[in-house]
Amino acid sequence: MKKGLRRARLSLTFGVHSDNRYRVKTNFFQGCGKRYFFIAGILSFLAFTVFGKNGLYDVYRLRKERDGIVKRSKSIEEENRVLEEEIRLLKTDKRYVAFIARKDLGMIGKREMVYRIDDAK
Repeated sequence: MKKGLRRARLSLTFGVHSDNRYRVKTNFFQGCGKRYFFIAGILSFLAFTVFGKNGLYDVYRLRKERDGIVKRSKSIEEENRVLEEEIRLLKTDKRYVAFIARKDLGMIGKREMVYRIDDAK
């Protein structure tokens, strides 16, 4: 048997020959230590825990969004409280209605006069 034929046969069968020159590794993990795969597994797990779906980053982002919504909700509740008080005053207090008419609409009362002063000299 020629030497070239022997090499071809060994590489096709992936067998291990007693001669180390023609040895073909059949196990992919044989050259690497188990330690590296363990570390890679831990790093992958940590990456998915932090950045994956429902990971720590998503939890942080959702908490921040929730805090913003709660803050906005409190400001809307305060605004509603002020508007309810204004509605109550408009329904019950005639002096407040007159004040709003003067301030917003520029109206005057029955016994009031408007003086217009020109600043032109």
